[in-house]
Amino acid sequence: MKLANLTLLGGLTGGLVCSLLAGTAMAQSLANVAREKTLVVAHQTEAPNYRNVGIANPYTINNEDIRGSILNMFEPLFYYNSNKDELIPWLAEGFEYNDDFTEVTVKLREGVTWSDGEAFDAADVAFTYEMLRENGAGKKDLIQATKVTDSVASVEAVDENTVKFTLTRPDPRFAFKFLINYFDIGFQIVPEHVWKDIEDKAAFTNFDLEKGWPLTTGPWKLVRFTDTQVFIDRRDDYWAAQSGFADLPAMERIVTVPGGTRDRMAQLISANQVDITADIGVASVIKQIVSQSPQISTFSGDKPPYGSKDWWPTSLYFNNLKEKWADPKLRHAINYYVNRDQISDIVYGGASESANTPFPGFGSLKPYIDAAQPLAEKYGIGVFDQAKGDALMQEIGYAKNADGMWEKDGEVLTVQIETISVLDAVAPVVSQQLRQAGIDASFRSTPESRGIMRDGKFDMAMFGHRGSISDPYATLEMYTCKNQLSEGQPTLFMDRWCDAEFDGLVEQIGALQPGDAKILDLTTQAMEIWMREAVEVPIQEWYHRIPMNTTYWTNWPTEENPYLQPAFWYTSGQFGYVMHQLEPAN
Repeated sequence: MKLANLTLLGGLTGGLVCSLLAGTAMAQSLANVAREKTLVVAHQTEAPNYRNVGIANPYTINNEDIRGSILNMFEPLFYYNSNKDELIPWLAEGFEYNDDFTEVTVKLREGVTWSDGEAFDAADVAFTYEMLRENGAGKKDLIQATKVTDSVASVEAVDENTVKFTLTRPDPRFAFKFLINYFDIGFQIVPEHVWKDIEDKAAFTNFDLEKGWPLTTGPWKLVRFTDTQVFIDRRDDYWAAQSGFADLPAMERIVTVPGGTRDRMAQLISANQVDITADIGVASVIKQIVSQSPQISTFSGDKPPYGSKDWWPTSLYFNNLKEKWADPKLRHAINYYVNRDQISDIVYGGASESANTPFPGFGSLKPYIDAAQPLAEKYGIGVFDQAKGDALMQEIGYAKNADGMWEKDGEVLTVQIETISVLDAVAPVVSQQLRQAGIDASFRSTPESRGIMRDGKFDMAMFGHRGSISDPYATLEMYTCKNQLSEGQPTLFMDRWCDAEFDGLVEQIGALQPGDAKILDLTTQAMEIWMREAVEVPIQEWYHRIPMNTTYWTNWPTEENPYLQPAFWYTSGQFGYVMHQLEPAN
């Protein structure tokens, strides 16, 4: 089957291909590439189509669709494999701190070039971070900008292959926050020779097929971009192949399409129309897929949990900007009303793992999780006990009305849970549990929900954490007062909670080098505050249940071959490394 004939894509896009061909983004004619040389990806966008066609700027705010469309074209300084706690140098060879962790010097790899043939060097790296630092001190309309401004005093290209970062304060974790791409942490270096003359960098689309934009150091060029499909073709003049650092990827083309609903993605991969989909989420669905289609597998094969553990343990969040959640006794009551075992049974057929901390259950974090367990038992975090919840509600002045709903001062306690599509099987269960306990709860999941949560305009939210992997600091930092932004200021640190004592402990941890023995005690003290205050309601570890089809491509990441996570939509662009490892089935 030839993709140039659009037989495959016609089926994926519901017959809309012919009308889309007339668009300006489709002007470039495409080479004929066989299906067996094409990787087809179904991305679960939060709307039926890509909403940001022609926006290839990785720092544009509200460009969520870049995750599943073109982000993996870009290459980072370093990849990171959380499965093995392994650093993978890529555009850079290494880095080192000075004695007091106020400077970091990065050594770049020689011989790297942009896709237009221009050399990639230290000036590009320095320009990218300086651009973000200056923006964060001024307009603040680029992703990551304020974060860079807070941590970086200056960036200097010492020579063609050496970059020196001077920090605003000692920071032994700077590399993990700013240089290494993993999960949803990552920076994309931009070419100075293109971007330096752009006045409004936030409005810059970075898209022009005739000019070859977006320029990347990766082995790819964007050749088609519409609201229903993205075509990326391989460049055989890729620097890494020329230098012998890495082979060309085996696929000659990548096609990414909006996958639609969970059931739609299941149909597409079972029919061999796509090679990988976004997170299926519900264990019963992924179990049915792998049991009925032997060519499809998951990170854990055909066995529970049918996927790989992610850094994204999920919680039910309180919006602490709202006065209604000011009393920790109310937050504790909500915690007691959530039955995590029931969620696991209904949504995952028991193939999930409950959580009572915000840390993902990776082995390197186990000492901190274990130390927090007695605190969870002390404060009832993760415990389902409706009687204890009822007692707390009565203690703070609530009484059940004739309809069995909790009421205070003539007002029924009403909550709306905002969530996103990957959690829309969990949210209705939690909502119903709260209703059964006497809280007028509902949930909502729409294409706008992520933005509503990000801007702090929600009541409660169900979402995951984007924090620690091997050191507890990144997760703890999410709860510091600097993240208690006012409504309308974007952040994915949902709680917007603040406690001065907690801040002081996190500040002490931040000054210590990862692995310092003092961190365990300080983390335990911080978690006692977190548990006592019932900052949020932890629910479960998150597993990415991603089906991978071996009809055309093999050597997917697995428990036996855990060279990286299989998720392709991370803002780090780490799936770019996976694409180098995939092998043709024939």
